[in-house]
Amino acid sequence: MKENIACIKFRSYVCKFSYRNIEKLELHDKCIIETESGIEYGTVLVFEDVEVEESINTEDGSTLLFLKKNCDVCKCDPEKNASDKKPKSKKNRIYPVLRLATSDDKKQAETNDIDSKEAYKVFKEKILKHNISLKLVSSYYFIDRAKLLFEFTADQRVDFRELVKDLASHFKTRIELKQIGVRDEAKSVGGCGPCGREICCNVMGNAFEVITIKMAKEQGMPLATSKISGQCGRLMCCLGYEYKTYCEIKKDLPKIGTIVKFNESKAIIKDINPISRKLLIETEDRRLLYVDLENVIIEKG
Repeated sequence: MKENIACIKFRSYVCKFSYRNIEKLELHDKCIIETESGIEYGTVLVFEDVEVEESINTEDGSTLLFLKKNCDVCKCDPEKNASDKKPKSKKNRIYPVLRLATSDDKKQAETNDIDSKEAYKVFKEKILKHNISLKLVSSYYFIDRAKLLFEFTADQRVDFRELVKDLASHFKTRIELKQIGVRDEAKSVGGCGPCGREICCNVMGNAFEVITIKMAKEQGMPLATSKISGQCGRLMCCLGYEYKTYCEIKKDLPKIGTIVKFNESKAIIKDINPISRKLLIETEDRRLLYVDLENVIIEKG
């Protein structure tokens, strides 16, 4: 069964949401969505048809949808339950768009942004007061102001129970402190990558794929840390985008070190450009030449 689903960006996340009960929802519309964390304010990015494993009608008349496979945009990772008796995982649940945002919602979102910045300052003061070693990354008021979220990084486990009590007393709302990793920090803060565009983790989705040094080697990237590391200090997410393509292309190409014949003389392959299909060869007289793959004959055996 397929459902037309809206991909919506909220905070630094992009995820799929059901909008079947919304009559008119268009690109770039502001809307109020339900997420696992609470009620949030988001922007519609795109629509797409998604394979849905199951839809469940609830007692309140709403419908719960569960993905059959991973999201293409947010990279959700549905968990396959060992038994049908177990409840469905929240990971592959598609949460609903509650309604289009009104002018009051937009004003509230603007107010929340201002108040979040003030909350950021207060939090930093409270850290000093309680002498806690952590780095505050972001502060965020949910659209209904039912919860105030603080994201932070820390080198070790932090006991912040007294800090939470102090913050709850100050802000008079529910407080959530969430420890995140360095990649999550980069996604939350944002910025520009060496390509000049906004960093991938901030615009491409939720989940982080495993990036390895093998991906850089396969694409002929320089292995200097400064060249292949992102803002977070880890290997850049974009190394994974073309990795499979390079692997497929290189299946039909000779390997480095292969003996070839060029202009009736033997040569050895020193480097390969898979995209242009050009080879860097070293001839018998020690000359280095760039030649097209079609201009050489690969020695068998």
